[in-house]
Amino acid sequence: MKTRTAFVSALLVAFVVVFAVHAIDFRGSVRDFEKASGGGVLLDVKPSFAEDEIYRRLDAYGPAGRSNYAFRNVTVDVLLPFAVLPALFLLMLHATREVSANRKTRGLLLSLPFVYVAFDLAENGTVLALLAHFPERLHIGAAILPYLTVVKRAASLLAIAVPLMIFGARYVRRAIHR
Repeated sequence: MKTRTAFVSALLVAFVVVFAVHAIDFRGSVRDFEKASGGGVLLDVKPSFAEDEIYRRLDAYGPAGRSNYAFRNVTVDVLLPFAVLPALFLLMLHATREVSANRKTRGLLLSLPFVYVAFDLAENGTVLALLAHFPERLHIGAAILPYLTVVKRAASLLAIAVPLMIFGARYVRRAIHR
């Protein structure tokens, strides 16, 4: 019962933070960035694999947008993954409890939420470095940024999809055996 309460609490916190960051206008929110940048799109919302495009977007954000982006990367965009982490981990933990998998496979599955957070933080750090040196180009940072985003996104989606597939398979198996 404690695990269920912890999961529901973690899910509620994650939902509130994700909703607030994307739907409410406050300093560091997505809406705030869009206003400050004149309608700019965050680099992790629509990753670009072309360095010129990354720097074109950074330039288009303008000084206020770049300053806002840096602020949100050290505040809101740090809070967000850490707010979601407990819910993702507890979801995966609950899903893998009854799965007959070896220790390494279970460990790999349980690590997915942490992989998401690690790559999100690495992505934030890379964006901060690009912003801090702008307009100077950091070729390596621009080159790795979209890959950090893709891995982050894949890990977050897997951290949600895998447990849901496990629960779905468990439900189907039980329905068949009835």
